[in-house]
Amino acid sequence: MTSATVCSNAFSAAGDDTTTVPAVRLHHTSGAELVVALRGAAVLAWRAPWRGADGIERVEDLVDGYADEAEVAAHDAARSALMAPFVNRLAGGEYVFDGVRHHVPPVLPWEPLTMHGFARTLDWAVVEDAGEGGVAARDAAAVDGAERESVTLRTVVHAAAHAGYPFALVLEVRYVLGAGSLDVTLRARNVGTTAAPVSLGWHPYLRVPGHGTVDALELTVPARRAVVTDAGMLPLAGEAAFGAIDGVGPLPLAGVRLDHAFADLRADADGRARTVVRDPATGQGLAVWQERGLVHVYTGDGLARRGRAAIAVEPVETLTDAFNRPDCAADVRLEPGGVREFAFGVEVLT
Repeated sequence: MTSATVCSNAFSAAGDDTTTVPAVRLHHTSGAELVVALRGAAVLAWRAPWRGADGIERVEDLVDGYADEAEVAAHDAARSALMAPFVNRLAGGEYVFDGVRHHVPPVLPWEPLTMHGFARTLDWAVVEDAGEGGVAARDAAAVDGAERESVTLRTVVHAAAHAGYPFALVLEVRYVLGAGSLDVTLRARNVGTTAAPVSLGWHPYLRVPGHGTVDALELTVPARRAVVTDAGMLPLAGEAAFGAIDGVGPLPLAGVRLDHAFADLRADADGRARTVVRDPATGQGLAVWQERGLVHVYTGDGLARRGRAAIAVEPVETLTDAFNRPDCAADVRLEPGGVREFAFGVEVLT
C-alpha cells in the first residue's frame, strides 16, 4: 500500500497514510510522481513539473483520476482504466467468434452497458521483469520503498472466469515515468489453446493546470477520418463508419460536446501521432501519443461527478464493437502463443 494525503484527489501526494487502496508509487528526480492502483492497474495520480502563469515551476496534477476510495470501488467513469480484452462498447453484450456466439453481461452490475473490458476489475501484481520469466514481487512496498521510475504489472484472464469470454490471456502493462512524460505499453499474450479476440486501449482523463473546466482549452487531432456512429454510439457498418476530414482543430472547446472517435492518424517524424489539448493563451498543454490505432475523445458531458473538468483522450487499437465487425476480424484475432503490444503515452507541452 502506498501513502497519500488529500490534494486534488486522495492519491496525489506522499504523506500520511490516509487511504487503504493498494497501489504502487513511482518517483522521478524532477519531482514527477505516478500512483497506480493494483486493482485494475489504473493511474490514480500523475504529477509532473509545470510552469505556472507566474513563471514559477510547480509539480501539478495532470490526470483527473479516481478522487477517493469510493470512486475506485465504483469504477467511476472508468478513470484511467486499461481497456482489455475489448475497448469501449460491445453491442448488446454479444459477439460471434469462430462461429460461436458469446454473451458478455455488463462488466459491473450497476453499469448499463457492456463496455471497457474487465481488465479494470482484476488484481494486478508487480513483476520484477517484463519478460515471460518475470517473478512477482511480494508486495507493493518493494516498489514504494525505492526510487523507481518504471514498473511492470501483470494479471491473468482465466478462461472460465468471465461469462462470454472463454479465453485465457496474460496481460502486462509497463509504466515509465519521465520528467514531463508518462509512457505506457500494454501487452496481451494468448496462453490458451484456441485463438482469442483481443483489443487494447486506455481511458485517461487529462487536466491542464489552472483550468477548472475544459472550456478555455483547445483540441487538435491529427486525423484523416472521423468515425460515424448510430444513435447507440456504435460505428456504422463497413466504410460508412468513416467520414473524410482534414484533421480537427485547433478547436476551441467552449460549448463543444465530444464523444467521438477518429482514425487514420497522421504521425509526426518520430512515428507517433499526437492528440493535443492545450491552453491557447500560453501554449501549454498535454499530448497523447500513439503509434497506431484510433483515438476517442470525450469532453465529460453527462458525468455524474466533475463533468467537463477534464477531457478523456483514449488511444485504442480498434473501432468500438470491433468483435462484431468483419472489417476488424484480423485486427482482434490473437492466435495461441501470440503476443500483441499497444504503446501510447502522454507528454507535457511547454
